Amino acid sequence: MLGNNQNKDNIPWVEKYRPDNFNDIVLSPINRTIFKNIIENDYFPNLLFYGPPGTGKTTTIINLITEYQKKHNQTSKGSIIHLNASDERGIDIIRNQIYQFVKSKNFFENGLKFVILDEVDYMTKNAQQALKYLLQSACYNVHFCLICNYISKIEESLKNEFICIRFNQLPKRDIYKFIKNITMNEKLQLSDAVIETIQKNYNSDIRSMINFIQLNQNVKEWEDNIITNQILEDIHQLLYNNIDNTTKIITFVHNISIQYNTDKKTIVKMYFNYIIRNKQELVNQSFLNIIETIMHCAEQNIEHILIYFSYHLKDHYNSMPFIEPVVSIYNK
Repeated sequence: MLGNNQNKDNIPWVEKYRPDNFNDIVLSPINRTIFKNIIENDYFPNLLFYGPPGTGKTTTIINLITEYQKKHNQTSKGSIIHLNASDERGIDIIRNQIYQFVKSKNFFENGLKFVILDEVDYMTKNAQQALKYLLQSACYNVHFCLICNYISKIEESLKNEFICIRFNQLPKRDIYKFIKNITMNEKLQLSDAVIETIQKNYNSDIRSMINFIQLNQNVKEWEDNIITNQILEDIHQLLYNNIDNTTKIITFVHNISIQYNTDKKTIVKMYFNYIIRNKQELVNQSFLNIIETIMHCAEQNIEHILIYFSYHLKDHYNSMPFIEPVVSIYNK
């Protein structure tokens, strides 16, 4: 069952259809087993969820905690604090909000307190160290749940304090059922083939699938309105072959944005996800730093962002060993 839809017509579908029941979450079989064991065995360790955006990390931890609290009749919102580490770059959060929450008296003598911290990979090293010390000094009834995209950016000493659980490839059949339920509820006439095409394009990023469907719900020709992997590969070849004309890359992204009714920053995000999933040999710390700068940039001018995107990725690829490119419309 999806989340309660009453009075939700004016909110984004990703929130409207966010599962509020643990059994409704799309999970890999092994992760579902792990989480069921946590509930059944009454053992809630410190958890670190990592993996690509849109794969259910935040939704899972919220529902897992709720399920655990229900079992112990301790469903108090005051026993949970949920923060985003990227908002204040870490150190102030730890020293103030988390510290006060962890050290404050729990009105439930035997109840657990939960600290949920999103985007931990954007915390500074000092902030991560401070978090580790706070965790080690916290009472036995305080449990920490960290969420990040890139576990490689988490300090080893901090990782050692957690059970690390990867979110990545979700069951295709379960994703299909979830998306199909949304389209039926919204009375959208999407064929199975179209849903499968959307799945193929976004892999396990359910959030992006839902956003795409909501944005394009009035489009009749779905097949012609989806950015395919080949299009992302064409962007890659423009960058990887080190074409000097940055304007050509920016123009290409601009044309894609118009043709497929997709904002440019979303296209950039799709490109990053495409490289991470399909070209692991090109992903290193330098690449992740470029992603961090772009995705958390306060710059509102998308053209400036695209210039940075083009220049720094071309420079990044140019510094790497040559890899034979695949066939593209730009190197035939």
